[in-house]
Amino acid sequence: MASVWGELKRRNVVKVAVAYAIVGWILVEVSSTVLPIFEAPDWIVQVFTFFVILGFPLALILSWAYEITPEGIKADADVPRDSITPATGQRLNYVIVGLLVLAVGVMFVDNYVLEEESPEVSRSDDRRSIAVLPFENLSPDPENAFFADGIHGELLTHLSKIGSLKVISRTSVMEYRDSPKNMREIGRELGTATILEGDVSRAGNTVRINVQLIDAETDEHLWAEIYDRELTAENIFAIRSEMAISIAEALQTVLTPREMAQLNELPTQNTRAYDFFLSGNEYFRRGDSPTFISLSVLMYERAVEEDPQFALALASLSRAHSRMFWYGIDRTDYRRSTAEATVQRALELAPNLPEAHLAMGYYHYWGFRAYELALEEFAIAEQGMPGAAEIFEARAYIQRRLGQWEQSIASMDRAIELDPRNSFLANEQAHTYEWLRDYNQAEKLYVRALEIAPDDAAAYNYRAAIPLHRDGDITPVKAALENPPTDLGDDGRWIAWLAALYERDYDMGLEIVGDFESDVYQGLTYFRPKALMYGATYSLAGQPELAEPAFEAARVQVEQALDVNPDDPRLYVALGVALAGLEEPDAALRAARRAIDLLPTSSDALFGPSYQLDASWVLIAAGDHNAAIKELDAYLAAPGRWSIEGLLPDPRLDPIRNDPRFKAVAEKYRRR
Repeated sequence: MASVWGELKRRNVVKVAVAYAIVGWILVEVSSTVLPIFEAPDWIVQVFTFFVILGFPLALILSWAYEITPEGIKADADVPRDSITPATGQRLNYVIVGLLVLAVGVMFVDNYVLEEESPEVSRSDDRRSIAVLPFENLSPDPENAFFADGIHGELLTHLSKIGSLKVISRTSVMEYRDSPKNMREIGRELGTATILEGDVSRAGNTVRINVQLIDAETDEHLWAEIYDRELTAENIFAIRSEMAISIAEALQTVLTPREMAQLNELPTQNTRAYDFFLSGNEYFRRGDSPTFISLSVLMYERAVEEDPQFALALASLSRAHSRMFWYGIDRTDYRRSTAEATVQRALELAPNLPEAHLAMGYYHYWGFRAYELALEEFAIAEQGMPGAAEIFEARAYIQRRLGQWEQSIASMDRAIELDPRNSFLANEQAHTYEWLRDYNQAEKLYVRALEIAPDDAAAYNYRAAIPLHRDGDITPVKAALENPPTDLGDDGRWIAWLAALYERDYDMGLEIVGDFESDVYQGLTYFRPKALMYGATYSLAGQPELAEPAFEAARVQVEQALDVNPDDPRLYVALGVALAGLEEPDAALRAARRAIDLLPTSSDALFGPSYQLDASWVLIAAGDHNAAIKELDAYLAAPGRWSIEGLLPDPRLDPIRNDPRFKAVAEKYRRR
């Protein structure tokens, strides 16, 4: 045995084995890291690893039989015993040391560099994490796609009621409809250990649902079932409950009595009511446009007409009414009182329904900015839906309005964990960091949003504007707006208009205003008629004769809007700008004060400072420089999107630029 071992060492077989093992490991590690970037299927890495392993005994055989000499490779029998074998061994020592250093480098890059830069979410090690992919619609009628999506959405909601499960939210999984990606890739991107996929077929009075639960890492099928039933509301809910319970059992989750009771609840026995409810959900998810919100209200109302005892539909209807009020579609007392009456009825029918408490929370939040009451309702809703990302999202919004910035970040982080492919959440978290003037972190999150949705115009605009907000630098802003990947809309035109003002290119500013698609550019914190922007641009350009009629037209528009919504702070800011331009300083000052009083920073730490900044422009134009400087000081002292460096180039500051009091404020907040 000793002679065999000695011969192995003499022929450098041992060293070749060590060197081959290191090289093989490096090749497998690099291939498993690089090939997925090019979306190579898993079997390519597996085949490559097989051949690397297969080559190991071949390398040993060759190293036993042959010797490397200065004259080339020769059979060992043809090389004298006192040949250059020791020298070859010494060279192999150097090779092994070099390979070890290279291996350490590969490990460092893989575990630290690539891990930090990867846009993927790290896969959960807990088997009790699941992503439910969109169900395929196999119905002959393509209009039944909403039914398959509705079943999918309802199953997700049901699973989110199981506290020990991590369930990825609907927004994040919808992008994987018809995706060519394999289960391992999807699991890694979503951070889940298991994936459920399925299909739905609805024909006449029957429905068939076929589902299978898969281990995302190994592709092993953990559970599968086919549900073939008569199409009744009772059967649909029974299937939903059976699926949720079976999935929980497959993931070795023990359900509490409360969870079991929730999963077995029967919301309605009316199939038509359930169809209208699913349609309402579909429109509600599509966004905040007046059309979709109004359609969601209509569908929920039809559901309630079909079944007045349908508490879940009543809760959803209330939330849709509250949304109409919050987003300014209908700010009447009727809309708000209807939201209250509807959710109260839902709670009378189902006092423990978490969706009803969620709707009540939104009624307090969107209807009255009653933040503490809303948080109490969200806490109750969380007890029934502990895995619902929307609850943590809503809580994050309220916490930052209360000035609880760190708590808001933590809540939104949890929402993003449950909904990792939702670019909207990434944008909102970026807003929070931007308000804290942590522009670097904000930009990273905007980039993340664009990785998820490259055509996200909002994320692109927000990221493009960061140099303006942070430094007042228009060069990168103009470059970003020059060749955008998608239509940036009026938000992009607003940024371009500001850049033109900063450059004092007022002709360009007027051209940009003319390109605005909407006659009134508005959002949650601003109401800007094109006439108002024309007036401001002409005024800065020193053309008062053209500014005056534009300001007058803007005043008429704003006053008409005030007749409908007399307590809207956005409208008083716009009115103040118009009145200041019309040289009515006293009326302009009253309007500016009214805007601040309607939503002070003490009532809303997110939007309040925006009105302070906007009011300061009115105060400057109206000639109350002392008050303007005080408002600017207060704005810069609180979290807000703009830094002093970002504000300084603004030509609207020219009247106070040389005022010692303003210079002191600028120096006070200058970045050190």
